[in-house]
Amino acid sequence: MDRLASPSSTSTRRVGTPTWRRRAISLAMMGATACLGACAAPSALAVSPSGVPAFSEDMLSPEYWIRRAPSPDAVLLDADQVAAKRLRASGPEGGLVDLKRIPATLTRAQVAGWVRDAGRTPIQAAIDEQGRPVTEAVLDGLRQNAAEEHLPESSPARYGLSVRRTPLRALPSDRQFFASEDLRDYESLQAGVLFPGEPVVIAHESADQQWLFVLTTQAPAWVRRGDIAEGTADAVFSYVAKAPGRVVTGDQVRTVFTPEAPEVSELELDMGIALPRADVAPGEPVNGASSYASWPVLLPVRGQEGALAFKSALLRRTADTAPGYLPLTRANILRQAFKFLGERYGWGHQFNARDCSGLSSEVYRAMGLFLPPNSGMQGRSAALNHRLFTAQDSHAERLRALARADVGDLVVVPGHVLMIIGHVNGEPYVIQDVPYAVFKDPATQQLRKTKLNQVSVTPLLPLYADDTTLYVDAMTSLVHVTRP
Repeated sequence: MDRLASPSSTSTRRVGTPTWRRRAISLAMMGATACLGACAAPSALAVSPSGVPAFSEDMLSPEYWIRRAPSPDAVLLDADQVAAKRLRASGPEGGLVDLKRIPATLTRAQVAGWVRDAGRTPIQAAIDEQGRPVTEAVLDGLRQNAAEEHLPESSPARYGLSVRRTPLRALPSDRQFFASEDLRDYESLQAGVLFPGEPVVIAHESADQQWLFVLTTQAPAWVRRGDIAEGTADAVFSYVAKAPGRVVTGDQVRTVFTPEAPEVSELELDMGIALPRADVAPGEPVNGASSYASWPVLLPVRGQEGALAFKSALLRRTADTAPGYLPLTRANILRQAFKFLGERYGWGHQFNARDCSGLSSEVYRAMGLFLPPNSGMQGRSAALNHRLFTAQDSHAERLRALARADVGDLVVVPGHVLMIIGHVNGEPYVIQDVPYAVFKDPATQQLRKTKLNQVSVTPLLPLYADDTTLYVDAMTSLVHVTRP
């Protein structure tokens, strides 16, 4: 999902558009082009039984790429350098919103602008869940629930923490709309996701009082009231600032089941979520179970009338977590990325999964780097180093830049982002979360489309961005994430 958010660099700066703004759904992959060095000519590219060219089964193992990587265990950025990049990500043009800089008093014009921005969906709402046409009257009903006309001239900012993995929505509704019957992987109102423990500024609420309009570090959106615990600014930001006790390093783990505390039982935690340690004595029971074989962590919960409270929970010691952010090495980048291999493509984190920019963001979040939540801003964030490309850059210049690309570099094309995992015979390969592979069949020289719809490993140079343009020629940025 190509999600666009601008940082709030001053107390009066307008927050950027919602997380998915201007998303160009990327359905095109892989076409033929001239290769680098000893790479085979396009007509000689073999197509595997899976329908992917220039591919072999051993490429689906992270160890294959780790063996090819230079100094795979060398630390590329130390903890201080990672922390500095994290800070820049919330600064001017960093791509994330610094919620602590949002003014304590919100104006009607400010909030109304956010509500209108959130409601502009990039995917047409043409049919509903049952395939019936979506009328303007239906959409007007949802807009009326946004209650923009009831905004006061000014109101105090309120604060909260998300208590579970919950979708962000363009309008205050769970209704699902699609552009067409054959595009049901892309839901019109889906605007991203909040993970447990993420902070929000609460700016407004729906007419039916079931939804809160919030500003997240990504952008403004609607979220279910029952998924947010409201507290003071100090309580919210103090929790976020706590040192990580455990960092989720698996694709997704769950807290230990506990009927004594259902609000923290089997809670889904995605890669990169950092939770503070709970203050529990060794062996002290937590929610009916001993803590000696697990890690006690602290999670936000909803108390009486939705007030913010905190509760201890357990993570099994065998769960894929770490005591802090992982060292930023090529080997860790590869191992983390490959933990998502084969996961279903999830527009805006639908299907309990993630999309192209979600993949790159969560891989790096496990190592303490916070990337903007959309491919466009990942390609130009002031927190990252990048080589920008324009129409004046030749095909040869682009190939030379890709030949020097490092493991973990991001290739950004309009509406899509891919991660470099290494080179084979001089040709760069990527891991990406992508719906389709479209390439020129070497036997017929006709475009051929293979449905992937998952996190996949592919060569880069054969990719087509559309029927006529190769990805290498559509590339707008090569992001060197791991450079200081």
